[in-house]
Amino acid sequence: MAMIVVAGATSFLVGNAFQAQMPAYANYLGADETGTRYTVLLAADAAGAILGVLLLETANFSRPSVRMAIASAGLWGLTMGLFPLTQHYPTAVALLVLAGVFNIAFQSMSQTLVQLLAPAPIRGRVVGLFNMAMLGLRAGSGLTVGLLGTVIGVRLSLALSSFAVVLVSVGLLVREVRARTRVTPETEVTYSR
Repeated sequence: MAMIVVAGATSFLVGNAFQAQMPAYANYLGADETGTRYTVLLAADAAGAILGVLLLETANFSRPSVRMAIASAGLWGLTMGLFPLTQHYPTAVALLVLAGVFNIAFQSMSQTLVQLLAPAPIRGRVVGLFNMAMLGLRAGSGLTVGLLGTVIGVRLSLALSSFAVVLVSVGLLVREVRARTRVTPETEVTYSR
């Protein structure tokens, strides 16, 4: 359930609407929309995703867990929220690369967890609901980032939407920690099956 909620929050609140507004961010950072600096901004998120895949495949630093997936979503929200607030071009590129790393980590871990933890009799429905939350709610980001951006500015709308993802992630992490501390030995055995 936590994976569906955080997937829906990241998709609805931020999604990929910021990419359509990249010319505005580029102009703010002093990059011409047709130049190399603009292209680097567009490619930084994808480069981070590739780096994230390499890290996940080679480093083997952690097993996928609910906490790690939620934390990755929160860190993605944090880096996406800081990106429009920076006035320093190299910092903006670094934040987009980090956002790509955290995004691929969150997406791959959450998909894995949903497929592994969904009860077998309803696995297809749970995976379908997760995919709808992850991909289908992106239209909402047109409202939270796009439409709100016309009212308060694209930089502020992306920052606020991203920090809302952080708040959802923190709330889910707190809930997860509390749930784990209440686990008795009997429920722990049931959970691990």
